[in-house]
Amino acid sequence: MHEELEAVSRAIDAPRSQRSAGREIISGSIYGHAVTLAFSRWGKVAAASTAAHLVTALRPSCVIFTGIAGALRDELAIGDQVLARCLFQHDLDASPFFPRTHVPLLNVAALPTDPALTDQLHGALRASAGSRTSKLWLGDIATGDQVIGTRAARARVLEAVPSAFCVEMEGAAVAQVCHEFAVPFACLRMISDRADETLSAAEVFELARRSGVAAAAMLCHWLGSTPAQPATQAPPIH
Repeated sequence: MHEELEAVSRAIDAPRSQRSAGREIISGSIYGHAVTLAFSRWGKVAAASTAAHLVTALRPSCVIFTGIAGALRDELAIGDQVLARCLFQHDLDASPFFPRTHVPLLNVAALPTDPALTDQLHGALRASAGSRTSKLWLGDIATGDQVIGTRAARARVLEAVPSAFCVEMEGAAVAQVCHEFAVPFACLRMISDRADETLSAAEVFELARRSGVAAAAMLCHWLGSTPAQPATQAPPIH
């Protein structure tokens, strides 16, 4: 979301903005590491399109996807963060040819994040938490092209992905792109609601801003403790 992008972009040195494929792309550096930011836009197709465009244009060393999500477990509180282990498309059903949530021709349902990258970000999140009292969880995430806002809808998601901690609309699509391009991938979500639409739009947008602030702190701590590569600028995007 734009609120998240704006918050993260403030951590970038010498940011440069350009338009490509109808999207605003922000490039710069954090502690000498070349970084590029983009709003994936909402939904699986838009997010996959954004990811594929940037992966082919930039050949990044990794992709980190952040944002907000609805909780699927009662123990998760608003403001908690979920660092993904695996992502699933809860609305993907190609039966009877493939099992439910199974990605045709890839022979997988679970799209795993990169263990080493996820572990590094886990440490950076804990180190950058400061006085925040929210909890950090490691778990699975469900993705689908619907806003989940009722108990019945929540139940359908959990029926498809019983291990899911939260639900959102883009993560598994980006995970699939990174899987197919062999790019290390990690995903972080902040809980903005209980997948029941009890929060106002203004409250959700404020949580999106908070998500961006937390992501920026994580990136600064992680990159600040990682030796920078010689190249300090991302290549141009056409």
